[in-house]
Amino acid sequence: MRNIYLIFRRDFLGYVKAWGFWLSLAAVPLFLILGIGFGMFAATSSPVRYYAVIAPTDAISRAIEGEFQRRASDAAEEAAALAKQMNIPLSEAEAQIAESAGGGRKFFEVPAPARTLEDLRPWLAGERTVSGPAGEKGLFAAFILSEDGSMLEYWSNDVNVDTLQRTAEVAMRDMSRRNALMSAGLETDFLKQADDAAVKVPAFRLNSTHAGESGAEVTIADRAPAIVSGALAYFLWLMVFSIIQYLLMGTIEERSNKIFDTLLTSVKLPELLAGKLLAVFAVTSTMMLSWTAFAGIGSAFFAAQVPGMADTVSPFLAALTDPGLIIPALISFVLGYVLYGAIFMALGSLCDTIQEAQTLLSPMMILLMLPMFAIFIAFQDPGSPVIDIASWVPVFTPFLLILRIPHDPPMWEILTQMGMMAAVTAVIVWLSTKVYRAGAVHGAGIGEIGAMMKSAIGLKPKPAKE
Repeated sequence: MRNIYLIFRRDFLGYVKAWGFWLSLAAVPLFLILGIGFGMFAATSSPVRYYAVIAPTDAISRAIEGEFQRRASDAAEEAAALAKQMNIPLSEAEAQIAESAGGGRKFFEVPAPARTLEDLRPWLAGERTVSGPAGEKGLFAAFILSEDGSMLEYWSNDVNVDTLQRTAEVAMRDMSRRNALMSAGLETDFLKQADDAAVKVPAFRLNSTHAGESGAEVTIADRAPAIVSGALAYFLWLMVFSIIQYLLMGTIEERSNKIFDTLLTSVKLPELLAGKLLAVFAVTSTMMLSWTAFAGIGSAFFAAQVPGMADTVSPFLAALTDPGLIIPALISFVLGYVLYGAIFMALGSLCDTIQEAQTLLSPMMILLMLPMFAIFIAFQDPGSPVIDIASWVPVFTPFLLILRIPHDPPMWEILTQMGMMAAVTAVIVWLSTKVYRAGAVHGAGIGEIGAMMKSAIGLKPKPAKE
């Protein structure tokens, strides 16, 4: 154990003393803060733009304005529903909604300074300005109704911002529907009344533990276990993805510098492998736990600042501490890490240069992307046959078994898959030890991996032809 500890300490300190480790550690929370701040800044700092409508009547102007108001009203209703779900007092939510609705408008109609496109060109090009709610600005866009009334031409000098055009398309469609309803002698809000009268379809969860109770409406607490299991599966995938650079690059460096020869004079090969795996596990765990602590501090801050947020966070904490979820998840987590870690170390021991490692990274990246695709499918449909079948593949089991736990799979499936995963992990570690010994000790390369596999399973390689 002392030799394992010494190898572990040597590698761990070697990683954490490097400036790249601390840069990686700070990068995720820093980019997250910058991303959130940039998104908020982009949303609030988007410039106010003016548009004009040239048509015989104000019907088109009123339709476009009505569509902007409808979208603001829908956003307010969605925010109020979210506030209610998160137990935020409606009075505070309504204040925030009103503030957002008042300050979020980015397009305003102004009187048309001219009636033809050629006459409008100086305003559309920014050479002349018009007066509006945000002061003097150029004209961002102009809507010009064709002579036959069949087309509303949209003219703008900025083709990349199409929000206004899309809004006008929806407004024209709704105006056409209203006109058709009026022609048929129906109220203009007939479709809205029909939608409001539609049968509601609330979601309920069947209560299988209390015979006298049928169940209750689905809440965020019911979805928390699935969300937590998905986060754990992604956490494992990110951790495995992160160990590639440490194990491959570290092993290549030690092989090229003949450090293996010195280390193996003092420790046994299994001790060397165990110490290195533990060191990289500790490095990546330090990074993940630091990010988790950052997320926890952020959640606690928002829970203290936003009333009702604590009630939203508590179901996730309860799911995270549920032994029925966390124990199988931890077992899958450890076995998955050891399985992939042993593979990467074995492959790294066969490479002398970064160029050789690149030839191995491509297939390993493809192998690692497959579980990510399966995780996406599992989020949409955890009961999909694809997930059921893929969870029996040992290299996918660590990720997919975690995702299946909240959906109560049969206990025999859980135990069988964990047993298969443990057995395959043991075989992979055994084979990786053989490959590592051949690469680190005997200097074998990538081209000799086939012969090494045959030797490991007891097959004699074919003699070379004379």
